[in-house]
Amino acid sequence: MKRYYQAVLEHAWVLGLCVLVAVAAAGIYVAVTPKRYSAQAEMLIAPVTGGEATLISLPILHSSGDPTRDVLTASSLITTPQVAEAVAKALQLDESPGDLLDDVSATPVGQSNLVAVEANASSAQLAQRIANEFTRQVINTRGHALHQAIGAILPGLRLQIAGLPVGERNGPGTLGEQLSQLEQLDRSPDPTITLATAAGLPGGPSSPKVGLSLVAGLLGGLIVGLCAVLALHALDPRLRREEQLRELLRVPVLARIPREPTGRGRPLVPDELSFGALEGFKTLRTMLTARAGGAPRAYLLTGSSPAEGKTTSSIGLATALAQTGARVILIEADLRRPTISKALELPGIALGTEHVLRGEAELADALEQAPFAGVSLQVLAVRRPGAELADLLSMRVARELVEQARELADFVVIDSPPLTEVSDALPLAKVADEVLLVARIGTTRLGKLSDLYEMLSGQDARPAGIVLVGGSPARGEGYYYAEPSTSPPPLPSRGENGGDRWPHRVRGEEPLHSQRH
Repeated sequence: MKRYYQAVLEHAWVLGLCVLVAVAAAGIYVAVTPKRYSAQAEMLIAPVTGGEATLISLPILHSSGDPTRDVLTASSLITTPQVAEAVAKALQLDESPGDLLDDVSATPVGQSNLVAVEANASSAQLAQRIANEFTRQVINTRGHALHQAIGAILPGLRLQIAGLPVGERNGPGTLGEQLSQLEQLDRSPDPTITLATAAGLPGGPSSPKVGLSLVAGLLGGLIVGLCAVLALHALDPRLRREEQLRELLRVPVLARIPREPTGRGRPLVPDELSFGALEGFKTLRTMLTARAGGAPRAYLLTGSSPAEGKTTSSIGLATALAQTGARVILIEADLRRPTISKALELPGIALGTEHVLRGEAELADALEQAPFAGVSLQVLAVRRPGAELADLLSMRVARELVEQARELADFVVIDSPPLTEVSDALPLAKVADEVLLVARIGTTRLGKLSDLYEMLSGQDARPAGIVLVGGSPARGEGYYYAEPSTSPPPLPSRGENGGDRWPHRVRGEEPLHSQRH
């Protein structure tokens, strides 16, 4: 349920769009559908018992012993073509009897002996007239049939009575009593089906039902929206949750960098990052230095596609390592689309990565100082990008470059291009001490990330961890938050032997720059 809830949050716009469209469709349906009005009259059903011999042969309702069955029989006698034809003629309607019957129904009312006659029409007055006229014509039709039957019986019965002695003509059980009952029925309507309640004028349209239609649209939109969300969740090829990384790769997440503002057209430097992002890079630094054991280490950061925060992560990690007083070199290995010099606002560099790869310059001579965020970072950036530079980065050249960098620094951070896009830096991945994958929530495609992992594993460069970018930013300042110190750590100075003289600090040791509130 938690995963489904997260999927709904991630695709909330889809759910909202489906609900909006469904409710709008329901509103349009209510607006354009012609209004219909419904009026209802009720008829009372009172079938006669089978013991009355006088009435057995007459076309009236006879009791079957089952009241429900008797009421159903009466209902079928109300909605007949004969009755509908009489109603259409009486009201001077243009509808045929069949069309009129489509708008009229006769249904039993619960377990009672009542039948509800309901008529639907385009106006309230017409619906009332049709419902009442149906009850009247049913009574007239049934009465007419009854009177015809009685009229056929009376002449013969009177002849039989005339042939009897005067003393046997009248009295209980005699033909005279039967004649009296039939003459009385001949002057009255069918006693077994009568009007109980006439139809009143409807107070409003019966269809379309505004409230019901809107609620149905809302519920329908929610159902369709949830189905669409779950379908997108199942078919979405992009990384949406950290749990997907655990299901896809057996690689730990070493740092979580919250979502940062974008749109600058270049990577972000630490001065532009939030407190949560800076703490994320410090966490990554702690994880890596704890495993370094005091030896120089080279870390290569790569990803599966562009715009995942790879270069920002490389700069952030290099800066976090330099803040401990360690010597750090940041190497730009993206020879086709370099961005580090622009991000760090380096002046026009004379020597770049391509000069070192060609052997035209030594690494130490090509390094540029990029002082910012209170630290001084040594950077090897690309001066003139070009696809042809990829041919220079052989395994031998990559190994020599990394070895020279380890001799000059405690930590080496290599910014690599997306290896699933271009494999230029694959030799560097093989000679680096650890390879870190950068993945961005909402951007990284799971298929390409899996391909990258398989590629690196096949080259004996299995990734050591993941830097997850784009999570929700942390709320509040945090327990260990403190305002940064206004005095930066001392920068290196030249010693007598010409080497850098850095403040004494054990490699990998974390400075106590934070305090508890």
